[in-house]
Amino acid sequence: MTVLVADDDLISLEVFKAMLSQHPIDVITAENGEQALAALESQPDLIFLDFEMPDMSGADVCRTLRQQAEFSDTPVIAVTSHQSATEMEACRDAGMNATLHKPVAPDALAELLEQFRR
Repeated sequence: MTVLVADDDLISLEVFKAMLSQHPIDVITAENGEQALAALESQPDLIFLDFEMPDMSGADVCRTLRQQAEFSDTPVIAVTSHQSATEMEACRDAGMNATLHKPVAPDALAELLEQFRR
């Protein structure tokens, strides 16, 4: 399984990567939305997108990848420190499959990996 993680906060990205290293998966990272879209050529099986990134929000990235046929069914998880109704609605409207709240709990991450394992 290949997982793409995009987060502009490098500490959060490293912590997330360390948690994922506890699972038998390959991890690809991106530091912004443009890098995340460029990393799609590696055909990830699961995508985690930080909701708030400076160039493109996670919702913007998701909307863009949903327009590509090969990613129409790829599970996309929003990673966010906010839980406002507006943000949750933006995630759903963009086509995201689930939300993971920061700080990321290892058990919540493991549950999502199991849920979306292909």
